[in-house]
Amino acid sequence: MSRKKNSRQWARLRILCSGGLHLMTIIPDALELVRELIPNSASQLFLHAPRAADEDMQEATVLGVLPPPNGYFYGDAANFGVVAPGVSQAQARARASHVLEVQLGSSAAPFGTVTLLREEGPAFDRDDEEDLGRVANYFDYALRNADSAGAGMSGTIEDEAMLLATLGGDILFLSDSAGALLDLLASQEQQVFDRRTLPPFCLRLVESVVHGERYPWRLPAGTLDLAGGVLEARAQWMSSGSQDVLHHRTVGIFLKYVVPMPLRIWRALGSVELSPQQMEVAFWMGLGGGREAARSRMDVSDAVLRDCVKAVYEKFGCTSEAGLLAILRPTVSRM
Repeated sequence: MSRKKNSRQWARLRILCSGGLHLMTIIPDALELVRELIPNSASQLFLHAPRAADEDMQEATVLGVLPPPNGYFYGDAANFGVVAPGVSQAQARARASHVLEVQLGSSAAPFGTVTLLREEGPAFDRDDEEDLGRVANYFDYALRNADSAGAGMSGTIEDEAMLLATLGGDILFLSDSAGALLDLLASQEQQVFDRRTLPPFCLRLVESVVHGERYPWRLPAGTLDLAGGVLEARAQWMSSGSQDVLHHRTVGIFLKYVVPMPLRIWRALGSVELSPQQMEVAFWMGLGGGREAARSRMDVSDAVLRDCVKAVYEKFGCTSEAGLLAILRPTVSRM
């Protein structure tokens, strides 16, 4: 299938995968680019669950809960080739006329798979296979070089929510926003969120509150990578009571859906026409450190860097690094 190679979109994908974010956080944006680079009707990402250390497993046994996630799934097209609970991958593929798949990671240590489906039109060809292999290399890099969720990053809060639960995990109150966030988490684990009981992630937070004195190293807070952002959660007591009536107490869980700053900056760069070099310079400058940050990340001469910075300022309508940061970095909240 002959098509013009889009160097600007390839550069955007490479930059997106180099910002230190987990692949699940960037995957909605990444698959939008993949659709432009390799025309398809639907895309899917499966990631295997990371293996828990023996220490984590022992702790989980003590607290009676399992550490999430159970694995990740993301599909960018509803009702087409999407694997829902109880539907096998084979059944999902049967809905597509053409399927192209590549493994992430090595055969000895696979991370997961990326699958493209085409409902109609010509079959995927050798160029498509080569391009998907290139995509997989970028995705592998993102997985290998991702920081832990929210580690040292700032971001913008796009949604806040709360729920109330008993110590046994029964939900007493669930806001619409909290339900939507937990639905998203459940869909990534290919499960269905039962709105009457807490999912494992929230249950661990409740256990952290209940056993706070017994396990002081377990803070009642945590983060998880979600499609397009990071879920930040914390738990606290919502009703008073002595240890004798502990089972009557209520725990509140407060959720925030945060878009990390690297992703916000990357999205802002798509609003203007930049060359691949200019885009990369602007991205690293936006993350902080100015020209030196870009120089340390890129193999360019001082003259080329100077020209790129000048072009970036002109295209964003600013005259200084401070002006550029004001455009690329909206008001932030620490994750």
